[in-house]
Amino acid sequence: MRVQQLESTDGFLLFDLDGAERAVGIARLAPKVLRDSAEMLARSVTYSFASFELRIGGASAGINAKPDERDAALAKFVDEVSPLTADGALTLHAGTGLDDADLAPLGGEPPDPTLLVHGALAAATAVHGSLDGVTLAVVGIGPIAESAKVAASDRGASVVDDVGVDASADVLLIAGKAGMLDHEAAASVKATTIAPLTPLPVTAKAYAALARTGIVYVPDFIALAAPLLAEFDPTSVSEPVDRIRDAMQSLASEGANAWRAAVDRAEAFLATWHEPLPFGRPLAS
Repeated sequence: MRVQQLESTDGFLLFDLDGAERAVGIARLAPKVLRDSAEMLARSVTYSFASFELRIGGASAGINAKPDERDAALAKFVDEVSPLTADGALTLHAGTGLDDADLAPLGGEPPDPTLLVHGALAAATAVHGSLDGVTLAVVGIGPIAESAKVAASDRGASVVDDVGVDASADVLLIAGKAGMLDHEAAASVKATTIAPLTPLPVTAKAYAALARTGIVYVPDFIALAAPLLAEFDPTSVSEPVDRIRDAMQSLASEGANAWRAAVDRAEAFLATWHEPLPFGRPLAS
């Protein structure tokens, strides 16, 4: 992993695979963007690409700025990273504290949120075979969560409203900040399947607790990959959502070990072209 401190403003660029010719990830702006979370956000993208045998690495950017410094810091950031984005070496999408318009000067298409939702639902469907008659709860607020409720209902699921992670449902979709489901919250989960709508919602300790009780955690690096596949592998003969479904179907027989099996597959591909493997698996701390 290579970290490059910004020269024009307080912040950093992080490249998960130093030898990759292309890197993709999100940029965030806050008074203090944490490096640890930035590393795992980049790692999740690395494993997304590796899961579909694409030689592209994850990236992450942090801009440290207080509200009254935001516009100036953002302008300096855009100017500094423009040479990297102009030649295709780096693509950044908007994360916390930023929106698509902020990064428009850097080019690149914003990820399609509808495609993301359908990809996540396809992954959950692959575990259950169908969502017809399945009870499903969405934890989180915002456009992604609301879109997931509508799309799940359209697929035949019975959507439970206004719930938490302890919802009495077969499937739990989670939209929120990284690490929102920790090991204490994991103890209250009643669902048999958890699928993320945002990156890294589950901590490492929570994943261990879920696996011990037989709950399937759909890897975020598979569930959320559809927009990445659409943008960076457009010549594939299969549609992105179908690829998500097929990838998860191939892991479904692993049950609660599906996340671990997905990690092993991604790392097996990474080992064919990049040494050493990145340190640390994509889970929140």
